Amino acid sequence: MLLSVMHSTHGWAEDRLPFFERYKALLERHKLVKAAEFDITGARERIQSTIGGWYPNLNLSSSYGIEKNKNAEADDSDLLARAFDISVTQLLWDFGVTNSQIRTSQLQLEQVQSQLIAARQDVLQRALTAHVNARRSYEVLLFAKQSEENIKAQAALEDALVERGAGLAADVLQAKVTLAGAEVRRVQSEGALEVSLNIYKTLFDEFPQSASALELITLPDFLLPESVDEAVQLAFEGNPNLRASMIGARIAKETIETTRATEFYPTFELTGEMKFKKEVGGTVGSNRETIGKVQFTYPFNLGFTAVNTLRAVEADSTAASRRVSDLQDQIEEQARNAWSNLQTARENAKLLRNLADIAAEFLELARKERELGKRSLIDVLAGETNLINSQSDAASAESDVIIASISLLSVMGQLGAEVMSVVDARPASILSVTPTQN
Repeated sequence: MLLSVMHSTHGWAEDRLPFFERYKALLERHKLVKAAEFDITGARERIQSTIGGWYPNLNLSSSYGIEKNKNAEADDSDLLARAFDISVTQLLWDFGVTNSQIRTSQLQLEQVQSQLIAARQDVLQRALTAHVNARRSYEVLLFAKQSEENIKAQAALEDALVERGAGLAADVLQAKVTLAGAEVRRVQSEGALEVSLNIYKTLFDEFPQSASALELITLPDFLLPESVDEAVQLAFEGNPNLRASMIGARIAKETIETTRATEFYPTFELTGEMKFKKEVGGTVGSNRETIGKVQFTYPFNLGFTAVNTLRAVEADSTAASRRVSDLQDQIEEQARNAWSNLQTARENAKLLRNLADIAAEFLELARKERELGKRSLIDVLAGETNLINSQSDAASAESDVIIASISLLSVMGQLGAEVMSVVDARPASILSVTPTQN
């Protein structure tokens, strides 16, 4: 069986990076990843801001203006009053408010770090899926075009036989029906290719140069779990979205501690003040005051709203815990479904490969019988069409196996740059059957 290569240019990019470098560059520039990185920068700044609660606060104030005083027992005064106040306040103890806020900001950093991992995995999953689907679409379209050409040849032969009085009109109509179906398949394949290329461009900012520019990728078996239970366990341990949700529940619990200390306990502070006054209060000349004190503040709403506030954050914490539990159920379902989809895809690919092998054997036998005069050319062309369609289905099924593997790795939280470094990505031409010539 001879092979021919499809060459189809559909893009404008001139320079192509190697597979791993291309995906590494994608992770460095993608908008979702950059947004998550900025979230981390913001979280780190918030940690420093909350730590600042233990540093003293410096307050400066100054005033300058005309001060007029009318005195009943003394002369009236009309002075240019000037004042400058400086105070330093140091927190002594707030019953854990500041420390709780620091812990909360640290947890928020952990949360956005998990979200960064989730963003990277999401981008990788979408990009790899787009890569596989684009290559699959090229292959399916090629097979569809070949099938259409073969059926056109078959229909032409049937017409010729009828004209010579050696064929049946019903066979001509049957060939035309089959051709119409092949044309529909080709049009659908063209549309699917356009959609897959648009998705590819959204991620990579360019169309692939050609079908051959899309490497044939396979994932090593050691990356995948050996059982569904192992897949579920790895998903519980590694899924970044689940980890971020669990950290969110811890943040909600920490908020309870912050609220309790804020609403029910006082704050103790050490304050030092110096006041410089000149011509203030009707007093001629300069005056300086120095004050050092320990003070506590204890704001308490007499409507007992502190109780309501505490109950509210406790309810928020319970809700967050329930959401974590629900997400765990969803992650388990996703892991089990991903495992099931992978097993189904593998079995389907195996059966379709076997079907393609059988179709190839039939075509080989039909060609030999054709040489011996035992088989018509129409039978051979029909065999070629069946082989092309079965090869198309088998190639598509192989792509489904790769996509199912990618989805399973993503659910388990294992789809990272380290995985990309071991992916087998090799240039491979898209191959097809060469039609038999009459």
